[in-house]
Amino acid sequence: TGMANATIRCSPEQTEADGSMPFGYLAAIADNNNAMANINSANWSDNSILIEVSYQTTRAAWGTVEVRSRNSSYNDAMGVAQGGMLDDEGPFGQSQCTSVTVPARPMVEDRGELPTVDYLAFPWEADFTPAPVDLYLKGGLKLMEGGATYTSQLDSGWSSNYGSLHGGAIGLLITRAMRYAAIGASPEHVEQVPISFDINYVRPAMVVPEPMEAIARVIAVTTRFCTLEGELV
Repeated sequence: TGMANATIRCSPEQTEADGSMPFGYLAAIADNNNAMANINSANWSDNSILIEVSYQTTRAAWGTVEVRSRNSSYNDAMGVAQGGMLDDEGPFGQSQCTSVTVPARPMVEDRGELPTVDYLAFPWEADFTPAPVDLYLKGGLKLMEGGATYTSQLDSGWSSNYGSLHGGAIGLLITRAMRYAAIGASPEHVEQVPISFDINYVRPAMVVPEPMEAIARVIAVTTRFCTLEGELV
């Protein structure tokens, strides 16, 4: 009660160019696991959604990743949970999430009822070589001064049983845009690893047939840090 554990391991075609795990997959497992800790604690029967999530990491993750989550507080409408993240080399980060209940939100009985997504490949307009995960997503990239736009389509395989994209899908697209915006704003041969990341949700993002765009903007660059903000449209 009040706890949840989960494990994930990316296939080679879903990794970064150096074989590390994309940050979005960390979001996928951490968001779902923290949410389960909240649901297990509060014994909610209604659907729940995330409204805030955050992550702090000390390095990139490799191999198999485990998240160990624990609820710290809940009531009939809200729950808060934290999770420690470990990989083959040991602990590397932590995550937090706030869940709220949404009474009477219908569950999708048949995922075949969700909109059909063509899952097209989008133009890659950058000198950077796409990472394996970008080819897997068929993602498109467009660089602009001080930012980047990443375009992809996500089908029902990325959704919850309520037809909305889960937090990892959203985190994956946003961090793809942020990664390349940061690389574009940094000196050559500088490696960019997300160390702190927060998402605030206005509403659930639903599976739709239209492409989704993640837009990242560089706020500041120093010799060690690049700070960005972004949005999913």
